[in-house]
Amino acid sequence: MNSISAIHHLYAYEDGDTITPGMGIQIDAGYGLHQYFNPTTKTVVATDFTQHPAVLYPQAYSSKQGRIIVPETVGQQWYYNNISSEGAITENGAVKAKWASIFELTTVQANGSTFPALRIKGNLASENDYTDKYIYYSSTSQGKAFTCQQLIPIQAAVGDTHKVLISVEGESGSGDNVLSNDNDWIRYTAILQLAGQPVLSGVTYTFQRLVNGVWQTINHVAGLTEISGNTFKVYNAAVEGIEEFRCVATYNSKGYTEVFQATDIHDPYYIEDGCSIVGDAVNVGETATFNPKVYDRSSGEVSTGWIFIYTLLKRSDGSVITDINVNALTYENINRYGGINVRIEAIK
Repeated sequence: MNSISAIHHLYAYEDGDTITPGMGIQIDAGYGLHQYFNPTTKTVVATDFTQHPAVLYPQAYSSKQGRIIVPETVGQQWYYNNISSEGAITENGAVKAKWASIFELTTVQANGSTFPALRIKGNLASENDYTDKYIYYSSTSQGKAFTCQQLIPIQAAVGDTHKVLISVEGESGSGDNVLSNDNDWIRYTAILQLAGQPVLSGVTYTFQRLVNGVWQTINHVAGLTEISGNTFKVYNAAVEGIEEFRCVATYNSKGYTEVFQATDIHDPYYIEDGCSIVGDAVNVGETATFNPKVYDRSSGEVSTGWIFIYTLLKRSDGSVITDINVNALTYENINRYGGINVRIEAIK
């Protein structure tokens, strides 16, 4: 029996091809994009980007081409918080003067290619504004427009704020979670943070995989799924298409969860999910629908005889949604769950 899968986050889709915009992240080990601001001392507690800069770079995946695509440089643009001239970080290929103390342009080598990148070297949280921020990157590939986005969560530092931070390292470098000819394994490192600071003792980590709509604990198997404390290493033989994983960090008898994915682009088949929504948001009055097809990557032809199985997951913690099905992805339901990931599995 053959089985492949795909996960749709309601990102951009083109007829005949699915371009899934993603953002790669490079940052010092043990640090994440989350910024905690102490309103009493009026300082950033963690992560302080002046000490630990973060580098963002577009990682848009074409299911038809079966690879991460390198964006076209003509017309590419970085934005801060809104996609408009007001939010534009760059102009004529350079960072605008008003953003020069916070951002700078650079490049990243990943998946055997060179990608444009944006280094965040200044803090986004401030005394007068510590609300969540977004960084956007827009460009085209073979004339197809796409937009990658990255959330920078910002909140006041309080004593009981816990979050599981997942650091990603592929064989080909930091931030690479795509298994390919250049990348045969991915290592995920989980760290429980309290108000942005790592909890160094008393934490147990459990890694799980979503199997037939149920989260199952992953066992250590050499050369497939290797687990050591707070690290999880997965090889290409253990991933088919796009797989959903999560880490549960248990501390003081409470569990804290973070969901992550691994993508294998070795597979000879891929799923075109046929989503009716262009972009990553379902507006009031809209319903997202799916009409998936399986394509043979070598010929580009539709492969028949596949059965599709859908699993709906909450974006926040990966918990399986059972009270609605794939035909009920209305604005109201998606809003009620704070965002829904649609996992599509094709079985033959």
